[in-house]
Amino acid sequence: MYYDDLYAPLGDMEEWQVTAFAAAVTERIFPHFALYDQLLENQNVGVARTALDKIWDKLAARGSCNTETQMAKIEGIVHDEEDASFGASLAFDSLVAIMATIHCLESASIADASGVAHLAREAIAKYLEMHVDDTMDDDELVRHIATHELMEQELAFHVELMERLMAMPTPKATELDAIKALGQANGVSNIGISVDK
Repeated sequence: MYYDDLYAPLGDMEEWQVTAFAAAVTERIFPHFALYDQLLENQNVGVARTALDKIWDKLAARGSCNTETQMAKIEGIVHDEEDASFGASLAFDSLVAIMATIHCLESASIADASGVAHLAREAIAKYLEMHVDDTMDDDELVRHIATHELMEQELAFHVELMERLMAMPTPKATELDAIKALGQANGVSNIGISVDK
């Protein structure tokens, strides 16, 4: 399968590299939770941001991250599943990605990291499905999503990320900061969502 081949390099990575991959891809969809939280005025975005920052700090040997505590905090802000809106779905996936990345920090898992990549691709697929002609059949929709510029950009980012991490034999704070910034893309998500400051 195409995606199995695409993410095969994860199998050759050290645990910290796999975790950094998951964290950087999570940054790509973090604004989805941030915007949803802002719109609902829940003021939980700081909890999610802190958890993700602590993961980066741990990777860069700048601080500690109690994974059990951070996991519990994220689980505590997961919103009501009865909200089936587009925004709620994207926000939920963002929190799932953070939890998967926390799990990677405990014990790096290729399944968790590739799962985060799937959530990032899924955000694009959901967005594109909302903006297509109703006359498009299933095969056309799949082809439209797979060949869309947003999806191509996301997959290119995943490949670049793996290449940059594999070229880094040991975790270096400055290089990890650069990868984090790359994922954050100045606060704009992989479908163009950002939060007004």
